[in-house]
Amino acid sequence: METCRCELLNVLSGPMAQDYVHGHLEPTHPDGLGRRVHRCPTTPTEWVEDRDPDGYGDGVLVLRRLRR
Repeated sequence: METCRCELLNVLSGPMAQDYVHGHLEPTHPDGLGRRVHRCPTTPTEWVEDRDPDGYGDGVLVLRRLRR
């Protein structure tokens, strides 16, 4: 299990985001825009998964922490 950094980070991208999704976060539900939302198992933090946002290459995973 990946070390929880949900209280410290706001954005993760690339391989670090991929590792964090698979090693720490749990998938929950899609948001209203069809993006996956993930939940931290140890804190109430939720993350939204973006793919190919402006400024990143095709297929790059970007995780953005949602406001509480």
